[in-house]
Amino acid sequence: MRGLTHYISGLAAATFFKPLVAAVAHGNLAILIPAVYAYLPDFLDFKVWKFFEKWDFHVDPAPHEPGLNRAPRRVKVAQLDGEERYRFQRIEGRVSQVSDRPGRLEFTLTDDTGSIRVVALERDRDDLLEATGGVAEGDTVGVSGYLDYVDGEPVFVAADAPHPMYVAERVAAAIDYAYEHGEARVKVENIRLIGDTYRRYLIDLDGDSQTVRVVMGPLIALGGMPLDERPAPAHRLVAEARTRHRFVKKYPKPTVIGGFSGTSIGFRREGDVVEEVFLPWHREWSHSFTMGAFLAALLYLAATALGSSLAAPLALASMLGYWAHIVEDQLGYMGSNLFYPFTRKRTPGLRLGESGSPVLNFSTALLMTGFIFANLNYALPRPPVALPYPQLLAAVSAPSAALYGYVVAKWLRERRAEEEAMIEEKAVEEALEEENEEIGAA
Repeated sequence: MRGLTHYISGLAAATFFKPLVAAVAHGNLAILIPAVYAYLPDFLDFKVWKFFEKWDFHVDPAPHEPGLNRAPRRVKVAQLDGEERYRFQRIEGRVSQVSDRPGRLEFTLTDDTGSIRVVALERDRDDLLEATGGVAEGDTVGVSGYLDYVDGEPVFVAADAPHPMYVAERVAAAIDYAYEHGEARVKVENIRLIGDTYRRYLIDLDGDSQTVRVVMGPLIALGGMPLDERPAPAHRLVAEARTRHRFVKKYPKPTVIGGFSGTSIGFRREGDVVEEVFLPWHREWSHSFTMGAFLAALLYLAATALGSSLAAPLALASMLGYWAHIVEDQLGYMGSNLFYPFTRKRTPGLRLGESGSPVLNFSTALLMTGFIFANLNYALPRPPVALPYPQLLAAVSAPSAALYGYVVAKWLRERRAEEEAMIEEKAVEEALEEENEEIGAA
């Protein structure tokens, strides 16, 4: 859920306690503290805990140019070695030995450290010629792209993004490392280009085939809006790297890397397989009912020490607000480690929708706003709405209940479709096995 939804939920929890509501008339705004507590789990993760994370693998497919905070980084030809293969870089030098034909431009680029053959294929050829105004003998040009090898010889391939194999190989290596050492954490950086534009890409973990698949996506703005819908050329669109050890993907969707600051992926060995832990620093200790109770107890002690008569209702309301955040997050995909430190793994969410789902956020905020209205109405000496409290609660909850019903019905349809697709896939596999047996018998 969004932060505002959590905040409203915490405020709604506070309005169930009459002393907190009554205190507002005397200028006491303690009723806002449970709302702050309801936002606290995400604040602890995103504003504090993530900055203490340590990684075993740092995957940066497009290093920034020093001082500019954007890719590609300029390097010398001599700096291009095997460790830099597939990484997005930029080289500059003098052109010689030009060969140009439709769909393929080749030339040698020489700087003060050495020479390398440059190849521009398909659309990348056209983009390079347009950017340079043409490539001729003796010209000095800059070329963005990545290092590759053809028949053992280094080649610089012109491109507007790294090759996805750079990410695929390193994520696969992290999975194998986790199997051998018990755990691994990977920081995967985004691809930031000029003018606050980004190259989106996704990481798909296919446990059935023990394959890490990376797909290079479109150019996007910071908010995610595509700026160029053209797919990358086929030779650098998709990359796959196999792992030596089995793994399972726990988060049901591919990891999408867009703007902002990249993401973290954890891998933990469980028995004979490696399990994915998406955003390992998120929704662990901070998103547990035990932590909510502990922080509420600290609040109670602090309020009591200050002589507040609201210590008990304030602590209870704050704990309920904190817990409401956890329950609301369980409606999504990732889930939370509900009883840390007594549990060490997240309990998967119900998968009713993503955290940014407009329907889920609106229906939850509407329900909580209804609770606030009903509770404030009940607390007034002369309620403007004369309905009995239970009936008023039912009335304000009805619209949200209808929206939740829609979400659940949609979820059931999607699960049914997934099951039918799985049944069909299994039927095809069974038919192929039977056919292979018949062919073998013949």
